[in-house]
Amino acid sequence: MEYMRLKSKNKKNIVYCCISAIILLLLAAVYFFQFTGLGYRMTVPYRSSFEKATDNIFVNKNYSGNIKEAIQLTEEALERDRVFFGELQCIDTTIIIICDDEKLISKLGGDHDTNTLLFDTKKNYISVSDEYLNIDIIAHELTHAELHTRLNMKALKSIPTWFDEGLATQNDYREQYGLDAWIERTENGKNTIPLEDMDTSSEFYADSVEDRRFRFLNAKHEVGVWMDTHHQKGLLELFDKLNNGEEFNTAYFK
Repeated sequence: MEYMRLKSKNKKNIVYCCISAIILLLLAAVYFFQFTGLGYRMTVPYRSSFEKATDNIFVNKNYSGNIKEAIQLTEEALERDRVFFGELQCIDTTIIIICDDEKLISKLGGDHDTNTLLFDTKKNYISVSDEYLNIDIIAHELTHAELHTRLNMKALKSIPTWFDEGLATQNDYREQYGLDAWIERTENGKNTIPLEDMDTSSEFYADSVEDRRFRFLNAKHEVGVWMDTHHQKGLLELFDKLNNGEEFNTAYFK
């Protein structure tokens, strides 16, 4: 009799643990999709607060801007990136979210950036607010998306932030990242930032806007000089080397 009672109690405990685990998983899922930028972006196609403009572009309901112009800007940015890479592999795996609602922008977790879902099938989610809706920023973010698509997960995790941003700014023609700005800000190369001080995101995006902008400027110049020597062919070969397991510094600085 005692054995039966213990057995029944154990069954109840197991059921209780299973129910608790399911509840915790559900709560974790709700938190991820509702309260993290990546999770919120992933569910934009299913949210009533957004509507589909094209296969890859979503805008918030009651968007006050010109949707046709936004689509045209995106097409022009895609063409700029297509010329740079030779072809684009990220189109089918990238969603661009254009938003002019401040509350929704805060839920998206960024007003001009790219989040990449790092699973076997990668997916890129670009968020751009109306304030930053221009060809340079869209091309910049699409360059991130293309790089993230072309590299496998191990390679992607190994690249330094300065390379990720330095490559993205190759398709960002804003004067603040141009050669004249680099010459002026660095005294023609006398006052640059060592690359090892911009390896990680915590280093690269630290401090004030001006500090970050100076790092972008240095990163663009470094990758630009490299591209002048290696060109598109060398860039694609670099991707192959990284995907085959070669260390970034070995492959890049050869």
